[in-house]
Amino acid sequence: MIRRKPSKRGLTLVELLVVVGVVSTIAAIMLPGIKSVLTDRKSSQAAIMVKNYLEAARTRAIGRNRSVAVVFERLSSRATVGANGNFISETALPGPYTTPDANFVPYNACIRMSLAEEPLPVSESMLPATVSFRVRVPGDGLNPAIPTNAPYIGEDALADFHQNMVPEARIFEVTASANINLAWLVGEYLTNGSQISFGSSSRRFSIVSPRSPTVHGNAGGSTIWFSVMNERLFDGHTERAKEPYVDLKPGMIFTQFKIYQRPKPVFSQVVQLPRGMCVDLSLSGFGKKMPGHGNLTAEKQPVFDPNGVAMPGFDYRMRFASDWISNGPIPPTPEELRPVYIVFSSEGQLSHVWANERRGGGSDPNYQGSLTRIDATHDIFLHVGKIDRVTMPLDPDPQILGRNAFGFKGAVQLGVQNNLTDLSAYVVRLSPNSGAITASPVVNIETQVSILGLNINNLNFGDMIELSRRGTYNSNVTAQ
Repeated sequence: MIRRKPSKRGLTLVELLVVVGVVSTIAAIMLPGIKSVLTDRKSSQAAIMVKNYLEAARTRAIGRNRSVAVVFERLSSRATVGANGNFISETALPGPYTTPDANFVPYNACIRMSLAEEPLPVSESMLPATVSFRVRVPGDGLNPAIPTNAPYIGEDALADFHQNMVPEARIFEVTASANINLAWLVGEYLTNGSQISFGSSSRRFSIVSPRSPTVHGNAGGSTIWFSVMNERLFDGHTERAKEPYVDLKPGMIFTQFKIYQRPKPVFSQVVQLPRGMCVDLSLSGFGKKMPGHGNLTAEKQPVFDPNGVAMPGFDYRMRFASDWISNGPIPPTPEELRPVYIVFSSEGQLSHVWANERRGGGSDPNYQGSLTRIDATHDIFLHVGKIDRVTMPLDPDPQILGRNAFGFKGAVQLGVQNNLTDLSAYVVRLSPNSGAITASPVVNIETQVSILGLNINNLNFGDMIELSRRGTYNSNVTAQ
């Protein structure tokens, strides 16, 4: 009997094309879903990284018995100084900056976090001589006269707060009981961004000028000067709600004090979010609702006050946004935007935030941007999403030129993707009351509008942001 050898027949070209076609069809069906799952996973991973980093900072503050901050660095902060001394940002486009959305993404996207520690305060017990601080105000008639010439001029002027708030000025004349170099002894601490308290009071005053310690060194003589913000206008409702206004009468002298510097970076503790993810600072801020503009409907109210004068127009739910910091349609320059510092006290409590002060609306051409301390009396919300969805939907109305609910809804209808309606985005919440740090996915705005029975046309942009945060807290939104 003759056996036939088994044939080694392969696939024909037609069969191979059929297989390829079937595989391609399955891939076309499955890959978007897989990609979506992977993207959602990156979003949750980024939110967990932010949450864990904040918790690690709180643990470090307790362990080291000193304040520790998490620094949220804006992309535009990555910069060098050119040969001509000009600021060169790695991400922000060069000027001129003429529209509100110029550099909006690098201004408001944070992909890197780091730690910073507050140095131990400097007190009178640490000094070799008695140092006296005498309270002064413009036109007080005391001797010597408050200097108005170099080096205390321009952006280092003692009564110039870049906010035209001279009535709130408190200037200090610093002298010593011995012939010592005050600029060397305490001058480097008495500059913008530091704080000072007097006697047994825990009330801290924020130093606003001069900007650099070299100013004191150039002053000459045995007296140096600095000025603080004594926040009567902010008392009880915005920046310094924890520490009430304290009137400092001209001529008062203090010899007991503590000087607190801003947290200093710990460069070994840096973490970067997964590729394509960021903390969207344009949506981040406090759980604090502010009154809107009386002459505009809710949906037309912009993030910033176009006149730059009415404080009630500044909604703290977007406190970290670059267009909140700027007073109008002309945006800040890259060197004016500062990182956001979220600070935990030595007891591990959410204490305060360092963030940009309000810009001077162009009144001070020398303004370079500086930080102001904001007491954490309300929850802080950090929106974590995709870097390519950090957007600024402008209202086309030439009288507005800014973000508002009207422009946002129009952009959504046109298909503009954003982190506010992206259900894969997350919100990280920090509570100063309970101490909790949580991360939850955002909730659909339209669902919340339906549940609460709200009219979406009666909501401003801050209200819509608050609705997206409802996955992390249960406060109701009251339509304006």
